[in-house]
Amino acid sequence: MSRKWLVAGGGISGLAAAQCLQASGRDYVLLERCPAVGGLTRTTQVEDFCFDYTGHFLHLRRYPSPGQVPYAHLNDDDWETVERKSYFYAGGRLITAPIQYHLGELPHDLRNACEASYDQRPAPNGDVTGFRDFIVSGFGQVVADNFLIPQNEKTMATPLGRLSIGAVKRFFPLPDEKRIRAGFANTGEQFAEYNSTFWYPKRGGIDVLTRGLAQGLTNVATTEEIVRLDLHNRVATTSSGLSVAWEKMFPSIPLKALCGLSGDPELLDAASKLSHSSTISFNFGVRGRLPESLKDAHWVYVPDRDIPFYRFGCYSNISSAMASHGLNAVYVEVGVPGEQIDSVDIVSKTQAAVIRSLESLGWVKSQDIICSVTHVIRCAYVHHTPERDRLVEDILSRLNEVGIHPIGRYGLWDYVGMEDSINSALSTVEAQL
Repeated sequence: MSRKWLVAGGGISGLAAAQCLQASGRDYVLLERCPAVGGLTRTTQVEDFCFDYTGHFLHLRRYPSPGQVPYAHLNDDDWETVERKSYFYAGGRLITAPIQYHLGELPHDLRNACEASYDQRPAPNGDVTGFRDFIVSGFGQVVADNFLIPQNEKTMATPLGRLSIGAVKRFFPLPDEKRIRAGFANTGEQFAEYNSTFWYPKRGGIDVLTRGLAQGLTNVATTEEIVRLDLHNRVATTSSGLSVAWEKMFPSIPLKALCGLSGDPELLDAASKLSHSSTISFNFGVRGRLPESLKDAHWVYVPDRDIPFYRFGCYSNISSAMASHGLNAVYVEVGVPGEQIDSVDIVSKTQAAVIRSLESLGWVKSQDIICSVTHVIRCAYVHHTPERDRLVEDILSRLNEVGIHPIGRYGLWDYVGMEDSINSALSTVEAQL
């Protein structure tokens, strides 16, 4: 059996890896479980509406524009830069996000309580290593309890006391006292932020990126789910009975699931200690206008624990091409512990609760919903627990011994954006060539 360079998973990192292998002349094959490539970076089109697999927005740091992303075959004329318009639903109104920098927009009494609590925030006791303690010591107990802790616990579907400071990274606004004080004063002073603008396709949704990365690939097999990995012989077996011997493998399959395919006791034990959340994304096609308060909102964070979803977004506010004239394409995200996703009654309970809350908030009326599409993201947010770094290091070391080099957000069990996912694939493949 001749050995191939095997790419396991056809999301954006897998497609980038395949492009790099093809360009180098390697004998490769990409195996994808689903009927189409793209992973979570896909767009569903239903009559008058386009729905992404939740909000996927292209933030670029390494490359000046989409057209410069390697192997993506993108044309800058097909993209536009969008100035982010995101909010927090707090105190019965929409507050500019990040809320910790705009607390002066809160109702007067709540704003004063937040400021008093901030003034009395506990001093860090040594090095702050936990996410929850980081929030309380950085922003005060009232801001933590009312907004930041419930928002993040709803999103990640786990108590923040389990998570380390690694959960923060560059995606969480830091406790910058100058900015927080300016926010309390509500002076309107502007500060630079890491994602204040992003790139988005003018038409077709984020699937434009996937189609570009897939362009020209000659050895892609869909509906080929890997169900077993023989680490000793370096052979992957798929659900159809196909066997592929690998010289090198580049999987973007979630690391925990990948370990489960191996049957290796060490990997199984380490993977059992990893955890993650799942997300159920409810997409609705809505007739008529949204309320005035939402007319320009790209997404809204919802920390209220009595409301089942952690975020509401509107695709058609980001790009008018996501819905026909007079209609809106919106989405709602619900976080679920990863181990509980198969027991959720999605349609009759969760979706019904979501629609009731949308009506109660006055954001969407049930009679205006004319289309619905549900996406289940089984692995949404990995949990950066204190042991995560050590576990991932041990797993990667063991996998590397047998020529397996994980890539992408989930292959590396991390929280990164699309650009970083693509770059991880390219740098990993290039290091093995």
